[in-house]
Amino acid sequence: MIKFVVLLIVGAVVARAQAPGAFYEDTKTCDSGCTTYGNCNGETGQCDCPFGLAGPTCTEKLFPACHSSHDDGTLPHYGDWYPKNCFCYKQLAVHPYSCPSYLKYEGLGHSTQQPCFYDTLLNSNLLCYRYKDVPENQQLSDSPELNDSTVEWLHVRSYPVFHETPTMAPTTLNTQDGIYRPLKECPDKCSNRGWCQSRGGNHLMEPHDDPEERWCKCHSFFQGRTCEISEPIHCYRNCSGVGTCLNGWCHCQPGYWGHGCTRTKAYSSNVGWRPNHAAIKIYVYDLPSIIIHRREFNDQWSYIDLMYNAELEFTEQLLGDWSVRTENPWEAALFYVPTFTYWYTGNIGHPTFIIQHVVHHLQHLAPFFNMTGGRNHIMWATNDRGACKLQMSQLEMQHPIKLVHFGQSPRHAYLHKGHVKGTGTALETYMGGMGSLLEPLPLPGHRFQGFPEFNALDLLEEHEICVRAEKDVVAPNVLHNAWVEPAAYSKVWETRFVNGERVVTRKPEDPANRDIMMFFGGYTKPIMTYSQGVRQALNLLFGPAGKYDPAGPNARKDIIVTGPIPDAVYMMHRSKFCLAPMGAGWGIRLTEAMVTGCVPVIIQDHVYQPLWDVVPFEEFSLRFSRTDVTDLVEHLDDVTPAQLAMLQAGVEKHHRAFMWDTHYGGLAYNFTLTALKRRAISLWSGNYHRRSDRRHKLRSVRR
Repeated sequence: MIKFVVLLIVGAVVARAQAPGAFYEDTKTCDSGCTTYGNCNGETGQCDCPFGLAGPTCTEKLFPACHSSHDDGTLPHYGDWYPKNCFCYKQLAVHPYSCPSYLKYEGLGHSTQQPCFYDTLLNSNLLCYRYKDVPENQQLSDSPELNDSTVEWLHVRSYPVFHETPTMAPTTLNTQDGIYRPLKECPDKCSNRGWCQSRGGNHLMEPHDDPEERWCKCHSFFQGRTCEISEPIHCYRNCSGVGTCLNGWCHCQPGYWGHGCTRTKAYSSNVGWRPNHAAIKIYVYDLPSIIIHRREFNDQWSYIDLMYNAELEFTEQLLGDWSVRTENPWEAALFYVPTFTYWYTGNIGHPTFIIQHVVHHLQHLAPFFNMTGGRNHIMWATNDRGACKLQMSQLEMQHPIKLVHFGQSPRHAYLHKGHVKGTGTALETYMGGMGSLLEPLPLPGHRFQGFPEFNALDLLEEHEICVRAEKDVVAPNVLHNAWVEPAAYSKVWETRFVNGERVVTRKPEDPANRDIMMFFGGYTKPIMTYSQGVRQALNLLFGPAGKYDPAGPNARKDIIVTGPIPDAVYMMHRSKFCLAPMGAGWGIRLTEAMVTGCVPVIIQDHVYQPLWDVVPFEEFSLRFSRTDVTDLVEHLDDVTPAQLAMLQAGVEKHHRAFMWDTHYGGLAYNFTLTALKRRAISLWSGNYHRRSDRRHKLRSVRR
């Protein structure tokens, strides 16, 4: 692959003579056949292809046996919900970006994840088939007849070493919810975008009960009787109306490229990198799809829990925000890297490997990362514990600005591997070399009045440093539909437009309608790592034999502490205060409280809250330490009606800062952007790094 930095330097003398200004347009061209299946990237002069295709015209198939047709433009599928060609798994396994050799976990504790980006490779007993006497480059995953005599069946294991074992051909084969049928039995062979089965149901919950019916179960991002419909909602900005969404990737009309087909121009510089310190512009990377892409989940529809969608919401708005976004990286102060984090981590996985993978390519493909060691590059880590596992990783992974939901930052030095000394204990070995951190921690056992006991691993996990507040940004999570659907939102808020501007005010409400003093409804687990023990302590306090036992003499009928309930939104609409504790990592109750007009009661020790440095939490919330839990009721009783009214006014004033939904005028993007700009200023102030000679060597790069 031609390196980006080389492309930027070629032809310097001619370009400088033609353009005397600091920056000038320099949009390159590609092979004339590129745009049939790909996008011409005017910045690199290379053809950007959907995942699995490559070359100057996107007709080279990286995993040919994963396709169901030899036709150009078809896309590969490699999950295990129905059997594929054995060569498909083999080709996927040997690709250097599937389980990259440079991936290495150096975070806290041990990693439960393997350094592979495709879950199917970790299946130790995959059923697959291959055609006899057919060259590997002609093999297909086209779902043959089970009794086809030209086909042999095997079980394979792909990782860490590819291994195959012959097996008997199955006489019948169940899929996850139906019965496997040859692809040729379905209409139009499902447009080569799905597989054929009888019975079962699709992602829209439409059942197919007739055993004689043959129907197409579509891969992610497609639907329709023959999977002929490409769902534009899975692509940024619906491809801006100038492209087609394929597997979450935009195939753009000629002249457009990039995420959402939003790029049309490229630039070069006569002065090297010279960021604008007044406008604080942000450049958005368009990495090749083989490096990072919006994956399907193992042949399944790409379901995503909405509350993890902040990366998508932020990127969607940034791509169209030309007041801050720039196509010219030479003037950019910040560099945003869409990483599709959730697709590589899910809810509870950690983003170490995907960040390491992206950083590796940024170091080699473009000059801008190395100018500051990545300190002005922005990446999301939306999973439950965000970037907690990066604490001891390589410095180039620690440097970038992380956008997270979990702001845990206990009071001890931020560690990396150079600071760690060994103790030789078994626990230290399990924790990955945490000897220097073990000694200062509290002892396991009793910690707080009214709390169950903590074990050693509980203490170690709550002492992970998950953000560095001087550089990282804690952003709000996305709310589930129940909290922002019109009936729920309009119950509390009235929206009107004054001189073209949206004004949101609290509807007049009878104070008697908020008849619950405090509400909390959510899961509680026995391990104290979950919620730092706060939820467990509350259950003890308000449970049987507790201080406020509902059947005891001190029962408080106006305080409800319960597990998850279906009418939680209604209960929060009735509540004066709503508890906002942690979960396994970040919690969702702060954003839920704000949108329901309920004053948040935050009990999260050593945790920076979303937008902590750009909105005044003292105006709309109460903050308590864990040590206050046993006296929480008394503290709430101390709040006067006048003080409550002031806090409710603060919720009215600031609740939109925690909403991503622009339909109601959500401002989470705007406030997150403000926080990012402040990180640029912090970087320029030298607040979180030593000045590097690399920046001054590389900023003078010329064309």
